Amino acid sequence: MTYYMGIHILPGFTKDMLTAASPALEKLSDAGGSDAHFLRALTSFKEGRVVCEFEAPSKDSVARAYASLGFPYDAIVEVEAICDNGSTGVVTTDV
Repeated sequence: MTYYMGIHILPGFTKDMLTAASPALEKLSDAGGSDAHFLRALTSFKEGRVVCEFEAPSKDSVARAYASLGFPYDAIVEVEAICDNGSTGVVTTDV
C-alpha cells in the first residue's frame, strides 16, 4: 500500500465538526469499510487547515473515500518519503 495526504483548507472548521466526522472516519479505518484506510488527521482549527493521512492502493481510492463521506478536499498527494524522529534519532525513509 501507498501513503497519501488529503489536504483540506476549511475556514471555520471546528473540533465539534471533526468529532462529528469521527464515526465515518472510523469506518475508513476498518478493513471492510474502504480500500483507503484512514490513519489520522492533523488539524489547525485556528488556520482552518487539515492534513489527513491514508494508506491506500491509489489516489483515486482516497478520492472515492472522501466522496463517500461527502467531505471536500483541496488535494490528494502521494507520500514519497517520511522523516520521523524515532528511538535512533531522525531518519528519512522512502516509502
